[in-house]
Amino acid sequence: MLLWMATRGWVLFLPLIASVALAVALADVRWAIVALAYILVCVPMILTPIAFSYILKPAARRQLSMKTVDIAPDSSLTITYFDIDPDSGEPVGTGAEIIPSSEVRSIFHIFHKTIILLKSEDFQIIIIPD
Repeated sequence: MLLWMATRGWVLFLPLIASVALAVALADVRWAIVALAYILVCVPMILTPIAFSYILKPAARRQLSMKTVDIAPDSSLTITYFDIDPDSGEPVGTGAEIIPSSEVRSIFHIFHKTIILLKSEDFQIIIIPD
């Protein structure tokens, strides 16, 4: 399905484009309401399978979990993941992931965030707030 969305996904937005064009051409608010309904009802239903396909990948843990990132110059990145202990409410380490420096494309700082770009196929970015 993702391959189809990547190649022919624009077809799903033709009704939206057509209703906006009709609203402008005919100066009719009803077609604008149809376009708004399409945006609010159909577009989320179309994008949900795409979101789930990314969320269910194991690499999504890099983006969604509490973590600390240690950067060792010219060697590796170590990401330590944490979960909240339900009894004490304190973070508990659950494991670590080591990313070799050969996997790191670039590291830069922008808008009070450190952004790490990776060469991997899925989840190519790690954002670390200051």
